[in-house]
Amino acid sequence: MSRHSFDPEIAGRVGLNAAVIFQNITFWIEKNQANRRNLRDGRYWTYNSISAFSELFPYLSEKQIRTALEKLVSAELIIKGNFSDDRYDRTCWYALGNSICPNGKIDPTERENDAFAPEGKPSAPEGKSFKNRYKPYQKPSPSHAKVAVEDEISEKILSAYPEDRARGKAVCISQIRQALADGVDAKGLEDAVRAYATESEGFTRSKVCFSDNWFTSGRWLKYLQDVEDAREAGKAKEAELLKGLSDWVKDKHPLCRHITPGQVTALLAANLASPAEIEAAGFRA
Repeated sequence: MSRHSFDPEIAGRVGLNAAVIFQNITFWIEKNQANRRNLRDGRYWTYNSISAFSELFPYLSEKQIRTALEKLVSAELIIKGNFSDDRYDRTCWYALGNSICPNGKIDPTERENDAFAPEGKPSAPEGKSFKNRYKPYQKPSPSHAKVAVEDEISEKILSAYPEDRARGKAVCISQIRQALADGVDAKGLEDAVRAYATESEGFTRSKVCFSDNWFTSGRWLKYLQDVEDAREAGKAKEAELLKGLSDWVKDKHPLCRHITPGQVTALLAANLASPAEIEAAGFRA
């Protein structure tokens, strides 16, 4: 009879189901590292399909397994990949995330006894939850307030996606966080999502893209570029408008009466008119 173990600290972060699956993943990654197998992109990987996980954990449904894996990805405890030679093989590969192993490898000096202790070493007592054989990487973390703000921003961006095509929330949030961490403007990304939602409104089901695929495949980049292009065009148009208003002010044109206080402020900020010219045209500088 097999025994399944988990790390209480991990369970506290992502739940018991995810912690048990995480223990299994780390066990096989460590074996692969010891045997120098499945080294890709500087990390050691293991792979399994959802159906294979279902056989390993018969007390979990496939939906529970998918949810647990999404939680692990979102918490940056694992990362996903696909290194199959067969392009039709969708089996997912898993490696430890940066929150556990910043260099992608387990440090063997950090081991603790657990259910998978090396041969000849004591295992954890039966009937208890087990400590993992490594300590999670203690990188400096942002304040809880900052994390809460980042989560709120990510949720707001995701909420702009058409509700009937929303899927894999944890994966989407993880992708959004990564984009923001890479320097993508939050408002720009939100506008990109809204642009896609508007464009795809009324699409048949065969043409729609579910949110997890949309974010992970990078389809948002096109819409983000469109948003940025529109912004630049808007800035150019605004600059042209201000230049025209500046000419009115300097010529004391009768149409100056249509210039708003906000436009006066913009003219001064852009150095397109001096305070004296503004006052001469009948405004307060």
